[in-house]
Amino acid sequence: MSSDSMQPNLNNDLLASALGNASMNVEWSASHDDSNQNMVSIPLRQWHGVDGGGSHYNDTLRSRKDKEASIVRKLTVAYAVTKVLQHIAESRCTIDRDEIKRLCSINNFVVKMSTDELSDLGWEVRRVDVASHGLTVHIASNWVSGCDLFDLSGDATGRNVEATIISSDSRFRDTRQNSAEAVCDERMLCCLLGQFLHSFLCGDDSQSATAKERLKDDQQHGGCAMDSSFPSHKKKCFLSAREKSTGTRDRALLTLEKENQSGCREKEGLDFSQSVSSHEFCRISSSGSECSTLGNGVKFMSLHEIGYPSALSQLVKNLLDCGSDLFTSDDSYRCLEEVMNDIHIILLRPGRFLFDQHLSGGPRLAVNKDKLYGRDEETAILKDTFCRVTLTGQSEAVCVSGFSGCGKTRLVQSMFESVDAAGGNFVVQKFDETQSQSPLSVVLSALNDLCGLIVEKHSREELRDLYNSIKDQTNLTLLSRVLPNVIRMNSSDTAVHILPFNHGVGSGLNFHMLAFAVMRLMRIISSQSRPVMIFLDDLQWADTASLDLIHAILSDVKGLSCVFFVGSYRDQDVKQGHFVFEFICELSAHEVPCTELHLDGLAEDDVNHMLSDALCVIPRLCKSLSGVVCHKTRGSPFFVIEFLNSLIDRGILSYSLRERRWCWDIDQICQEDITDNVLQMIHDKMSFLEADDKKALEVASCFGIEINESIVKVLSETPLYCDLQFNLDNAVQNGFMERAGQTYRFMHDKVREAAYSLVDSKDEYHFNIGMSLCSILLDQNSSHDWTHRIPRHSILAQINRGVPSLLTCERTRSCVAELNYEESVEALESSDFTSAYIHIKAAVSLLPNDTWSNNYDRSIAYFLQFAKAAYPSGYISEAKDSLHAIIKNERSPKETCSSYFLLTKILFLACKELSQASDTCRKLLLMLGEDVPDVERAKNDLPSQISEAKRMLENSDFLHDKETQRNDWKSLAIMQAYDQLVTITFMSHPYETSYYIGRWAQYTLRNRVTCRHTPKCIVALASILCRDLTLDARIGYKFCKQALVLMDHSYLEDVSEIFLTFYGFIGVLFEPLQACLDMHRRGYELAMQAGNLSVAAFHKIFVVGQSLKTGENLLDLKEEVEIELSLATHRSQSLLAMRLRYYSDTIVKLIGDESTGRSSLCRYEDLASYPNLMEAHCLNDMMSSMYLGNPQRIQHLSKLFELSLKHTRDSVAQRSIYVAFFCGLSVAATYRAMPDQHNLTKLDDAISIVAKAATFSEWNFKNKVALLKAELASVENDNDKAEVQYDVAIAAAHSSKFIHEEGLACELAGRHYKNHGNEARALDFFREAHRCYQEWGSKVKASQMELEIASVTASTQSTVN
Repeated sequence: MSSDSMQPNLNNDLLASALGNASMNVEWSASHDDSNQNMVSIPLRQWHGVDGGGSHYNDTLRSRKDKEASIVRKLTVAYAVTKVLQHIAESRCTIDRDEIKRLCSINNFVVKMSTDELSDLGWEVRRVDVASHGLTVHIASNWVSGCDLFDLSGDATGRNVEATIISSDSRFRDTRQNSAEAVCDERMLCCLLGQFLHSFLCGDDSQSATAKERLKDDQQHGGCAMDSSFPSHKKKCFLSAREKSTGTRDRALLTLEKENQSGCREKEGLDFSQSVSSHEFCRISSSGSECSTLGNGVKFMSLHEIGYPSALSQLVKNLLDCGSDLFTSDDSYRCLEEVMNDIHIILLRPGRFLFDQHLSGGPRLAVNKDKLYGRDEETAILKDTFCRVTLTGQSEAVCVSGFSGCGKTRLVQSMFESVDAAGGNFVVQKFDETQSQSPLSVVLSALNDLCGLIVEKHSREELRDLYNSIKDQTNLTLLSRVLPNVIRMNSSDTAVHILPFNHGVGSGLNFHMLAFAVMRLMRIISSQSRPVMIFLDDLQWADTASLDLIHAILSDVKGLSCVFFVGSYRDQDVKQGHFVFEFICELSAHEVPCTELHLDGLAEDDVNHMLSDALCVIPRLCKSLSGVVCHKTRGSPFFVIEFLNSLIDRGILSYSLRERRWCWDIDQICQEDITDNVLQMIHDKMSFLEADDKKALEVASCFGIEINESIVKVLSETPLYCDLQFNLDNAVQNGFMERAGQTYRFMHDKVREAAYSLVDSKDEYHFNIGMSLCSILLDQNSSHDWTHRIPRHSILAQINRGVPSLLTCERTRSCVAELNYEESVEALESSDFTSAYIHIKAAVSLLPNDTWSNNYDRSIAYFLQFAKAAYPSGYISEAKDSLHAIIKNERSPKETCSSYFLLTKILFLACKELSQASDTCRKLLLMLGEDVPDVERAKNDLPSQISEAKRMLENSDFLHDKETQRNDWKSLAIMQAYDQLVTITFMSHPYETSYYIGRWAQYTLRNRVTCRHTPKCIVALASILCRDLTLDARIGYKFCKQALVLMDHSYLEDVSEIFLTFYGFIGVLFEPLQACLDMHRRGYELAMQAGNLSVAAFHKIFVVGQSLKTGENLLDLKEEVEIELSLATHRSQSLLAMRLRYYSDTIVKLIGDESTGRSSLCRYEDLASYPNLMEAHCLNDMMSSMYLGNPQRIQHLSKLFELSLKHTRDSVAQRSIYVAFFCGLSVAATYRAMPDQHNLTKLDDAISIVAKAATFSEWNFKNKVALLKAELASVENDNDKAEVQYDVAIAAAHSSKFIHEEGLACELAGRHYKNHGNEARALDFFREAHRCYQEWGSKVKASQMELEIASVTASTQSTVN
């Protein structure tokens, strides 16, 4: 026995019982449908009784689920019947009215159910046949959503129905070919359909045999016995019915014939050719129920009175209303298409549009908060943009603008499911007009939430890998402070050890440090397989720092991070020039795709759908209401709901418990004088609240969009706000707020704005709230300790609204000032610069007028903290003024050293006032007892100072003798002052730098000072010793390696500066060039992590320059330079941008393809003020001239190089080596064209310089010496020596991975062999050179080698011929 037959099913039992009842004449037929489904045929009238019509519908034994499922099946049949009538109407065939009436008889239809689709509640209807006209309606339906099949109480489950007509009557087969005029209009058909549905649903007990011929066809065509899959107890019932049906065919046909002659009882005497003036709707006074009355006096009882849903009753009533052209209600149907649409909508969402809403706790709108109305185009744009991000790996941005309440937030929220499905992560944060924290904290909070989300979604192994990458590639110390959830990624059992975060004045704590750390973090946690979506709402209240941080994330190197950023803002709150527009322009300037979306109000149709859902009324019935509402609200989704609520409050829109639906008076709504301003509407609504409830809303609005429960509880302990929590709960019940975890949150920004508009004297109101909180926190007798539960900044944000004018008590002023100072220090620790600035500014404003005389130490601390906070926040002038105030009132250098250091840094980095910066350093050194000579004396004493420093370095052992080292405050101050002075003079007066380095080294060695500045001092001295390729260079390198051991790696800025000096001027002489390049890249990252853009810029210059020297791929290098040039322009780093443009010019020349870009046409007169830059560019130009075959230009450039050395009075050893190398090669090329013995002398000199360098590092210079020797032997016709040296040069370049110099050696060797007639060897070398140049990325050189190869090949072929 099958499992289906064992199901205890009430409805199936009813079916079996009914079919087995002898009192019912049932014609049955079993057939096999074309879709391979077993079908059972039952006359419609009998099927209705079996499936729950009539008395069965109200049977209390049947569950609600059974009844609802039965109604849905009957509506499915009604849909099929409507399809039949629509098909007849469209066919325009010749058919009289009486025939249509007979067709609409309930006895004329047969339903067919699929026995293969047996559910707990019966079989599905798959077909409806019209017995008299050869029409068949095939029904295809499926249940939407994954819920239980008949769980229709919710909004998510419904039935999608499609009906297809098949006709055996030629009149109905092709509607397009039938040109006859219709004999009846569709309103008549609608009325007939209404009568049919009323009779069908009421379950009239008159038993008329019907559809005999249809059943006969089923038996003769495709009829089959019931197979084994049919339940056994059903077989028995249907077989019994079959036996009892014998002899009923003639009786049934006779009954049908009589009906055709006289018409159905319900429609007797109805004539649609005449208008019925007496048509009306009346109420039965005895029951109060509504009925429909046709012109002939026939009354139809409301279906709602016998238990059917009001929506179904309304549908049938609107159909019956079509019985007359006079006194027809506005809701009556005009055509069958409207009927089909309504039934389709009802079936698709029966929980909302079919079944009655049983409201508890008062009438309320069934607002569908998860549905987005009228934004299909915008949603598609968002999804397309996100798909591009995941496919290309390039970050993109979308900015959504529109008025408040237009649905910006809901639009973006519709993307979350797609992001989650793609394996990505999304975070949401909202800027607040009255936020108590720095706007930057909103972005950091979003990133912290992102890290927390990653912790929740990833495995321990994945988290371990992510954490290790973060630890190795970012500033973990900084990230752990601003993003605490980063530490949660450490899935290992070992404790997290974080280096101390030294972010004093010398560390350069600023925005760039934070931005770089976040950029590196996003590279690790986002990818094409793990895209990240960041949504920031209300950008109009953000600050430039927040948007700059987002810009830094999005403008990172393409493909390294995968971020989809969406920001929304109110367009009415941003004017021309607002930084939101600047943010969008900057993104475009940095080639970050940015899509702009603007949202207007919803169209009337969209508002109609919204109201339809909210009122649980099919869209057709609320169209007139939608027109008025759309006009009043301008299509604002939020305003629409508020407007409906206001109508409910006024009683204009009400829910009828008798009719189980919402009712309204459209004329009264139009006449009502209701404001079209949503803010005013909410304000008016709040005005009717109790005073305490309004006060609660006012207090909550002062804290922004939400207020934490802990703050509410603290305020509730004060007499002034003792009932605050109770009143906020009332606000939740009234719909103004909602509970979200541990917070009370306003339902919308407009609600908070309306509440805040109730507040008079806002500053005083905020101040009183803050002082109430402060009094509880400072109350030692309080019953609770709230100190760790309420953020201090939340209290101070309220109090500071009244600072300093409302604070009159000196003791209170002092207390509040100290709280602000402490909060500023903590904010600066967390890189929250704006908050730090706001709080310390409030603290300083509370200091008394005589603060310097009576509170000197406190004044020093406050003013210094103010400068520290103002500087990274961009308030440079205020920071300088604060530091000058400290210096003006100083009593001793010990107390003001930090002020001098910070002032020097601001003058140097922010103001670019190099002379003032160096003067500030000299002033401090003089105060500390150091002899600082004038410029002329410094020039004269330079050799003696360096010699003395070198002697002391060779004789000193203090680097190893820690017992005799000293680091008192004065020594540390002098060391830091010399450190700053050397850095500044290197940029402003390079000829003074060496002198100060000598004095610095002597002080360090004489006083045996070991501190964070000591390694920098030793490395700086070594860089001077390495300017000449002598024994001094080896001494300097030796002590440098010892000094590197002393580095304190917690000071990132110091490490990056040491790397810059060592690997830029010293290491390149001794260590492989590729290793130095890698350390410069590392130094760049460290400098960016430390926020020192100047040092990072120098590292980047060395990266590009050494990449050229090591033969990095030119195309990749060009892309890197373009990105860095864009970033340098954005950061206003003019010198870096200039150097990068010159490098870009050289790279473009060497590539030689016009499609890669044009030369920037650099002019040397632009470098007259920058001798160091002139040296570097001369070297770059020599390189391109050498490879492009312009030896004469190299001679000219060498003279410019020598001229620049006279200005700097210093020579960089590495530059001199490369100048000698290029000059030597150019001399050899020139000698071949014009022999000159003087040129050979220059070539010998070049060989001598490069050979000396090769004694320091064969890796870097061996190939160059060999190539120069080969060229000398070639021009001297010493072929054997030349061939040997060419081979050495090629092998050494290959071994050192200098692909470009390997190509150059092969090219010159090929020319040598070609000139001496060995074309076979020349061809081999030219081919090898071609390979090298192609790998290098030089298209122009590869093309030259192709020409050489073609030339030699042609010459060889000619010789052979």
